[in-house]
Amino acid sequence: MKTHLFTVLAAMSLSACNPDRGPEYTTPAEFGEVTVSPQIMAFDSEVRVKVSVSCPYGLRNVCILYMLDGDESDVRTVAKTEPPADVTSFDYEGVIPRQRAGRKVTFRIRAITAYNVPSYTQLREYTVPDEEEEESEQPI
Repeated sequence: MKTHLFTVLAAMSLSACNPDRGPEYTTPAEFGEVTVSPQIMAFDSEVRVKVSVSCPYGLRNVCILYMLDGDESDVRTVAKTEPPADVTSFDYEGVIPRQRAGRKVTFRIRAITAYNVPSYTQLREYTVPDEEEEESEQPI
């Protein structure tokens, strides 16, 4: 019985490493231009992020990953969207919640294709101004 189990596990491992797999297992999602609003931050703003996402083999989910003040040990996920199975492109929109004044927020969009290939946009960041700084313009 143990021999059969090892044979099955070996076959599964080989199939996972098979170099003859098609492009659907390596093709990442593509992103359009990321837009962020508001363009001028206020201390109490939610930040709305929009981007077009596409993959010819379908998309499993798209979300925003963000961290505060450069703390890579605390990456948060918001606005996870799971498009229908047959969708190969769509316009994604998510919201980063309000943060307290003085916080630096670093974020990127992550898309996972139907074949589990992760893709990421470039990192973007903004700093939440203090109430007194609200009048000065701080574009993202």
